Amino acid sequence: MSSSPETNQPTRQQLAAQGRSAPGKVTGKLRKALDAMVWQGLKRQDAAKAAGLTEHALYCAFRRPHVKTTYLAELEVLRTSERARNIHRAIEIRDAANNKPAMEALKWLHQVDEQAQQVGGTTMPGFVIVLHPGDAPQVTTIEHDQLDQYDSGKQDQ
Repeated sequence: MSSSPETNQPTRQQLAAQGRSAPGKVTGKLRKALDAMVWQGLKRQDAAKAAGLTEHALYCAFRRPHVKTTYLAELEVLRTSERARNIHRAIEIRDAANNKPAMEALKWLHQVDEQAQQVGGTTMPGFVIVLHPGDAPQVTTIEHDQLDQYDSGKQDQ
């Protein structure tokens, strides 16, 4: 960091830039805020305050692709690291009496894991169409004879 030539003190711009992320990277205060959201479960407002940012600055940061990518990558690490605990918790719930809400939460976590694995853990642009065997529409086959009757009836009119 260079400084002002007369005083050997950092410039106003250098002081303002301290703790900021370099272009295309997530470091400093922004990294601290993202880590607080992912690893401590803080809301955006609380994470921004803990990192020394405004909530609006953190909100705007999420509009940048490299910030979203970093955030999603950290979420994937959290999701992966919690899988073993989820399995042990499911076993506890299975053996306990009437814990349906907790089992529903575990099912949801399992679905999220499966979706993340299908996409490869990254967000990709475009559409995803999920087809289930029971979703197929009923197909009606029109025989050749029926088509001829339809055409001849149309011409009579």
